[in-house]
Amino acid sequence: MTLIVGGCALPTPPDGGPRDTDGPVVVESSVPIGSTSVQTNTLTWTFDEYVVLNNPVASIRTSPPIPGEARYSLKGKTLKMSWDGGLEPDRTYIIQFGNGIRDLHENNPMSEPFWVFATGTTIDSGQIRGVVLNPLTGKPWDNQAVVLHKGDALDSAVFTPPVYGSRSGKDGGFTLPYLADGSYQIFAFSDPDGNLQLGTGEKSPVAWFSERVTPGDSLVLWLADPTAKPDSVALFRQLPADSSGVLKLTVAPATDGPWVHQLRRDGMAVWQGSGTNSWTLDGLKPGTYQLQSFADLNENGDLDTPDWWTRTEAERPIVDPEAVEVTVGWTVERRWLPGASPAPQTDPDQPETGSASAPRQGGLGPIRR
Repeated sequence: MTLIVGGCALPTPPDGGPRDTDGPVVVESSVPIGSTSVQTNTLTWTFDEYVVLNNPVASIRTSPPIPGEARYSLKGKTLKMSWDGGLEPDRTYIIQFGNGIRDLHENNPMSEPFWVFATGTTIDSGQIRGVVLNPLTGKPWDNQAVVLHKGDALDSAVFTPPVYGSRSGKDGGFTLPYLADGSYQIFAFSDPDGNLQLGTGEKSPVAWFSERVTPGDSLVLWLADPTAKPDSVALFRQLPADSSGVLKLTVAPATDGPWVHQLRRDGMAVWQGSGTNSWTLDGLKPGTYQLQSFADLNENGDLDTPDWWTRTEAERPIVDPEAVEVTVGWTVERRWLPGASPAPQTDPDQPETGSASAPRQGGLGPIRR
């Protein structure tokens, strides 16, 4: 007896040949990218290959948020996204797919990183971008929620869905595209559940900008590290002259203080001074050091992190991009002007050219701090 089984087997790629590195491509959509005057509660996309969903509720984000919670389903090569309720009038919607859609065989993410359409007659074109940094280390924060609320929103807005939202990348950078004209409040915070808002009663660290922001701005958001310990000074052990070097340091901040200055090695402060002055640091261990200064707003001698819940702003470090190289038997002279514009900062009769001391801008152009 012969048994005949009906049905379609999933296609399998032939053996050999180069690995496919291209993600799924949309060949048809119920709402083409860039559409205007859209009124719907269902979107469909048909791809050029079979795809799988990867935790779409957490991975796929819509800005502004759609009503309720989206539902996702796959049939063949077609993805359906639906929700209850209508979209807001005269708004531009951006769907960011993230890693939510991948091809079946090679696990490549979708080729189009986002889908944009409008319920009004035009697509908004504003953009705000920036970077999320740790104020203690200057290092970027990855995968943090960055959200916009209306400029007149109440303080409790961080517990509600934002007007727009995105996440920071590995370099801490973020972009909020397709924004409507207007002023906004901007926040950044850890968002493990991916809903772009804080849980009720949650008091995790929040980065914010004290002024209202508008499309076209580039920003630095200083986000505190909840696990960080106070940045105490680990004083260096003075070495004998025949196995150490000397740093003659003159500091002249570009603006009034109070200022605190630090010499750092391997991420630790080994010396700290304040004000405008000159110091000779003898017996330094040979190696690479970094100069850092900050305006000590509360005059406690510590670099304090921001606290949105008490509206205490961060004391923002300014780091000299040029390292101090200490060599055995040599004296290094350095004039450090924290807060000055990037330019030669040493008088012509000084033996060494000073370093630029403006905050690093990460290639973002003019940055508001």
